Amino acid sequence: MSLLKDIQIFIAENPGLTNKQIAASMPQYDVNAVQRGVCHLVKLNRATRQHNGKCYQYFAKAPGGDVSEGRSALKINRADTPAVSEQEEAPNPAVTRMMDKAQGLFEKGLYQRAATVLMDAFNRSKNEEQRMKILIERQRCLSMAPKVKAPSDAWCLAGRARNV
Repeated sequence: MSLLKDIQIFIAENPGLTNKQIAASMPQYDVNAVQRGVCHLVKLNRATRQHNGKCYQYFAKAPGGDVSEGRSALKINRADTPAVSEQEEAPNPAVTRMMDKAQGLFEKGLYQRAATVLMDAFNRSKNEEQRMKILIERQRCLSMAPKVKAPSDAWCLAGRARNV
């Protein structure tokens, strides 16, 4: 059986328990996984919760049907959500400004700094296509950056250790 199905059956058999009590009574599963599963069941409307003072008490109906039915319903629920949100479609203006700044740094010959700015832009961006462009541009900057060579026959003053 799946974790969600086990949690739902347990809540149906023991209504009114808190999230912590449910997780403690299912030692075969990770505590955090059980607590996330309980919250996920509430989101899927397979369980309900009532606020009782400082904590929530959970209640559920026993799942009916075959185990595969519960899994297919979960897959259908995930498929109904749109894959691309409106936020991902529109390019972030801050990311665009950072890319322009990196282009200016690249033109000045500051390749390492441009690569750093592009990495910040990559971390802010949510658009997959834009992220790929940023990575390609960053790789171009890093390939143009001069490689730092450690001197092989350098000497040191007494008491001054080199990091080699």
